[in-house]
Amino acid sequence: MMRRVTLLALLPLMLPLASCGNNAKTDKEEITIVYTNDIHGYIDNTTKDESGTEKDALRLSKVAGYVEALKKQGKNVLLIDVGDHVQGSIYGAIDKGEDMIPIMNAAGYDLATPGNHDFDFGMAGFNRFVSRACFPYISCNFLSLPDQSNVLSPYKIFEFNGTKIGFVGISTPETITASTPSFFQNDKGEFVYTFLGYDDPEKLFQSVQRTIDEIKGKVDYVVALGHLGVDMTARKARNSSLDVIANTTGISAFIDGHSHTVMEQEFVKNKDKKDCLLTQAGCYLEAFGEVTISKDGVFSSRLIHDYEEENETVKEKERALISRVREQMGQRIATIDKPLYVNDASLPSQRIIRARETNLADLCSDCMYWYINDKKQLSCDLTLVNGGGIRTGIDAGEATYLNVQSVHPFGNQVCLLKTKGINIKNAIEMGVNVIGEWDEDWDCPAENGGFLHIAGMKYEIDASIPSSVKTDSNGMFLSVDGAYRVKNLKIYDKGSASYVDFDEEKEYLVGGSNYLLRNSGNGLSMFAGAESILDYIDADYVILAEYMKSFVDSHVNNVGAPIKAHANYEYDYENPLGSNRIGYLNLPEGQ
Repeated sequence: MMRRVTLLALLPLMLPLASCGNNAKTDKEEITIVYTNDIHGYIDNTTKDESGTEKDALRLSKVAGYVEALKKQGKNVLLIDVGDHVQGSIYGAIDKGEDMIPIMNAAGYDLATPGNHDFDFGMAGFNRFVSRACFPYISCNFLSLPDQSNVLSPYKIFEFNGTKIGFVGISTPETITASTPSFFQNDKGEFVYTFLGYDDPEKLFQSVQRTIDEIKGKVDYVVALGHLGVDMTARKARNSSLDVIANTTGISAFIDGHSHTVMEQEFVKNKDKKDCLLTQAGCYLEAFGEVTISKDGVFSSRLIHDYEEENETVKEKERALISRVREQMGQRIATIDKPLYVNDASLPSQRIIRARETNLADLCSDCMYWYINDKKQLSCDLTLVNGGGIRTGIDAGEATYLNVQSVHPFGNQVCLLKTKGINIKNAIEMGVNVIGEWDEDWDCPAENGGFLHIAGMKYEIDASIPSSVKTDSNGMFLSVDGAYRVKNLKIYDKGSASYVDFDEEKEYLVGGSNYLLRNSGNGLSMFAGAESILDYIDADYVILAEYMKSFVDSHVNNVGAPIKAHANYEYDYENPLGSNRIGYLNLPEGQ
């Protein structure tokens, strides 16, 4: 699984920032703000020690242990989160996040701002989180319509021995489209909630500045808690954390989330050309952040990647949920009528999924197509799954969540984006570069982990045409300099229930893992900058499990396939080599 790295050059680690208030107190104490962002339900992080023995990696119990240790030292400490703490793993999905909030309560969180995926279980689900949380949620730009009143308090003030800090909550304006739009509508399809800044970033800036102005005379410092990010989409829309800082005054520090950026400490100029600290701790609890306000009002931050001491109460709750989930994952979810293959059915020792279509590869791509179109009731033209992301087959018989997770062990999140047909064609072309070659070491057809399996589409590969894909020194796609090996591309048209010619100039809605489509996995940089329609739809193995459960009587076979609802859609889960949606031309003899 990939994550974005910092987009800005690191600047000097400590710069003095001006106080925002008029407090005359001079004997101030140091204050520590410990923060997390984009946990996405990752409470079961593990690593291996030098001997190869598996052990617990960074978890909320360790974050809580760190906060507990600071408090025992007599330090002034706050623990906050800037969104997307629930959805993204089986631990958040299995019970719609019901057990995550009690764990955060036990950890002693003081404050949070919601992320877009904290709405993934609908407004009713989010309201349950708010009602069960022992800490408040804040957001200045999350409004109820038509009166445009704040749904949550826009700010929260904390005081330590006379020093006051005002926290301003800021939600990504993309929340509605990045979650599910219908969650924010009434029964008539009318929007009853909005997040300022989507159509006009000035509305976002004004909302933030209005909140700062409301509290700046009451506090010494203003700290923004923003689930905004610094990714290309946010920057193009001018609603990133960078844009908010540049278009407002009075923020001393901005604790960010959403873009999964590893940003230990940056300083960004605000509207008055003063420095504002900006920090973000990546994702999945691979680190947590610490912002320190010195006695002299100097802001600094660092990232902490592990800590040994654990809070026993939090640890007990984590382990209870982990144990329950593991027990449930051992339960049957479906019956597999015919084996699902990664290897050659006639030569079990030979893996073929990185060079050939298989029934399991079709199932893995079809499940995403079905989930986005039929389960989520969105629109998706095709889905792409890399052969390297499908790790093991499933034998005929009873299948459990553990079987499914073994197929997709990385837990990659699935997203939906819009891009031109030529980018899709180039991605497929990049994955077929070794088709027709033979791997002498393994005595099998040469393979490529980036070989793309597809749903909603068909194509052929002409092995007689040399691959002319060009990449940079890091393996990122640059161009196709000659004839394409990929030919006769057809796409399933839902309106006519038929396969029609693929259009390189047309924009298509493409589903697939963040690894491929958002993070340029397997070198697929042609999707960089594509319009994001919906991110973090769900984990790939969760979607595969949902698809398998949705077969008639949960028997995975051709007769009861949910994809059958799409007339004339071609599939064959009982044939080891699938439905022939990937054709091969001019293969050397024996392949």
